[in-house]
Amino acid sequence: MSLKVLIIKLLLVDYATQSLAEIHANCNDNVTLMCPDIDIDRMNFLSVSWFKLINQNRLGIIRRSKADEVTQYYKSEFNRLASFGEKYSLLIPHVMHEDSGTYECAISANVGGKNLNCRVVLAVDVCVTQAELTTMTNVLNTSHSSLLCPKQAEDLPIMWSIIGYVAVGVTKIFLCLISIWVIREVHIRSSR
Repeated sequence: MSLKVLIIKLLLVDYATQSLAEIHANCNDNVTLMCPDIDIDRMNFLSVSWFKLINQNRLGIIRRSKADEVTQYYKSEFNRLASFGEKYSLLIPHVMHEDSGTYECAISANVGGKNLNCRVVLAVDVCVTQAELTTMTNVLNTSHSSLLCPKQAEDLPIMWSIIGYVAVGVTKIFLCLISIWVIREVHIRSSR
């Protein structure tokens, strides 16, 4: 029994330590994802399918049978244009940042063979759009009446600003004194 457990643990460790192939792409690039570490030309298989993994769920993208070379598209939430490239690679044109994620190449074996599942990580840079530049021109020393703002705003004198701040300050002090007087009166009436 312990030998079986040891073998299972070794297999799980081997599976968990497999590194994922990672592909970096720029926004709007055409990206080709290959099944990593597989010589697909020398394999005898039934079909190749591509999936996108989202929260451990597989969204079917595309499938092709080796026998009749017929391409089938899955009806899933993956609503991007994709096709097969050379050697059953997945071709995604004009990738966006939303296309980043883990993709799975699933090779279905013929009867008696072993199915293979390989994963590839696609990292797409954030798409940046360039803002439209606008230019402003300053009009100085003109006396045309066709200016957009014929009247210039005048600054308030410093004295008016100081009077305004003092008025606000005195009002705050006055309201505080009234609040203190009301609290004192309520306290005196409640203590009787």
